[in-house]
Amino acid sequence: MRRHSDRHHGDRTGAGRRARDRILTGQTPVQGVLARRRELENLILFLGDDLRESALALGGIEAFLVSAHKTLERPDLSPESLSALVSEDIDGRIELLADALQSLRRSMRLIQETISSEPCYRGENA
Repeated sequence: MRRHSDRHHGDRTGAGRRARDRILTGQTPVQGVLARRRELENLILFLGDDLRESALALGGIEAFLVSAHKTLERPDLSPESLSALVSEDIDGRIELLADALQSLRRSMRLIQETISSEPCYRGENA
């Protein structure tokens, strides 16, 4: 069954898939000013890597949350099942996400600085 949120995309276009899934498969098309700038190619590659790493880290946190939810819904909830949940390294996953997001922001800042240094973006005539 399709989510209501992706029905406006039409019949099974794939455009309604979750953003993280699209990022993980490399489906983050570069368009406009970024696509025309050869000097940004390496920065864009790093940005894509940072997006994927962030999505993977977020997926690990989501997996923990799903596991916690399922565990807490169990009618036979036991101290052992809670112990297994508590012992998961969620702090490590959160650190991975923080590192990945910091790197993502750094990559975006470098791209932003590069494109904003152009005369047409500073209000000068080209």
